[in-house]
Amino acid sequence: MKKMFLFCLTAVTILSCTAAENSRKDDSPAPAVKASGLSGEIKPGRWLKNILVSNVKIQIYFPAGYTHGKKYRTIIALHSYDSNEREFEKNASLESLANRYNFVIVTPSMRKSIYEASYYPETVYKWNGLPGGKFIGETLIKFLNDNFNLASNRESTGIMGVTVGAHGAIKTAAIYHKRFNAAAGISGFYDPTTIQSGKIIEAVYGSYKSHPERWENECSPIALAEKLADVHVFLYHGTRNDAFNAGQSRMMAIRLRSLQRTSASGSFNVTYRENKNGYQGWTYWKRHIPEIMEFMDQNLKV
Repeated sequence: MKKMFLFCLTAVTILSCTAAENSRKDDSPAPAVKASGLSGEIKPGRWLKNILVSNVKIQIYFPAGYTHGKKYRTIIALHSYDSNEREFEKNASLESLANRYNFVIVTPSMRKSIYEASYYPETVYKWNGLPGGKFIGETLIKFLNDNFNLASNRESTGIMGVTVGAHGAIKTAAIYHKRFNAAAGISGFYDPTTIQSGKIIEAVYGSYKSHPERWENECSPIALAEKLADVHVFLYHGTRNDAFNAGQSRMMAIRLRSLQRTSASGSFNVTYRENKNGYQGWTYWKRHIPEIMEFMDQNLKV
């Protein structure tokens, strides 16, 4: 009798555990998944942090509905000058929008990079061994593709940035136009020759007086605008006391609209927004993040 009682008790315990496990499978969030070759775990609805790519720290937000193995639209977000990979996490409220649109968000720590494509004998500041523009357009894209199956085609990949990060987003999208389908810039600079104080540019390219061709060509998204054919572009600037001058974004938009009118294929596309009460800082910048995410949703495809 005692043996029969123990047998029944064991059977009930096993059935209870099985039922509980099935319940977890049905009701609980998707399980954490280890990233290929990395020590961290992918947890839907959370940031995967402290990832090193060629000595550069990045973090990745996986939307709440993330399922391992499926393809996702990816947005690389570039912070303001001398900030770090956590700026968007702390200020932009990106998570809820990433969940809504099922976006993966990637934020690298670029510090004082101005997204240069090359270093020169006159370069006195190198943010990393590899120029910032090459890191984003080549090293980071390859890493995301190889380790997470992200940014594997241009139709599903976008890039955005704020201030110097905006400059980097538009310039990188132009140089690597075969890898990005949409780009957005918040309060950026696009014609370095008109900036009143160009110390951060001089630190990489040398003085404008000695090397005007570098400032006017490699460092200028306006000069590279023709390469933005087939890239959907969104530009925003506040006109009160925003970073740089609102004319920077206005000139970039005018250049793209001019190309839109004269291009035989009509492949240029730009959305431009100004805020007459817009000042510098996330209090104003974050108000335009929802529209940018909607813009990305309209122009990025899985």
